[in-house]
Amino acid sequence: MNTIVVYYSFTNNNEQLAKLLQEKLKCEILKIETVRRRTALSIFLDVLFQRKPAIRPHEMAMERYDRFIFVAPVWAGRMASPLRTFLYEEKNFIVRYSFITLCGGGQDNQRWRLEKELTAILETPPENVTELWIKEVLESKNMDPTKFTTAYRVESKDFERFADKINAFIK
Repeated sequence: MNTIVVYYSFTNNNEQLAKLLQEKLKCEILKIETVRRRTALSIFLDVLFQRKPAIRPHEMAMERYDRFIFVAPVWAGRMASPLRTFLYEEKNFIVRYSFITLCGGGQDNQRWRLEKELTAILETPPENVTELWIKEVLESKNMDPTKFTTAYRVESKDFERFADKINAFIK
């Protein structure tokens, strides 16, 4: 099976997760990069108007892969818009896929909404959708999740908290 990890990361939290998955799976990786720099305002507008920002072209032939693992943040209950752009551009090559995110956490029905959004774009449901909540890391450090979730930058040791979920996702 030829697997690729495709990721977008605004704060580098999801980039660290993507690289961890690549290392564990010993597969290729592709970083989605936007043409224009992202800001809090552009992210807000993307969510509000369901925009698909322009992304930089890549040199990888997606038809070579039979399994995709998508990694991206979740913004207001939706996957990050640069990943959405990628999915629309490459959807003809994506059949078997999963999605994992390092996100704030705690939103009702977020997983279900992500599955619905992915299925609507790719016309086939994901094999797996997994959320790793920063909220859990903050609570374990006795930090207020309401205050620090958005600003928190994950450290490699934080992934130990999610080891069981990551291993279950990989299987």
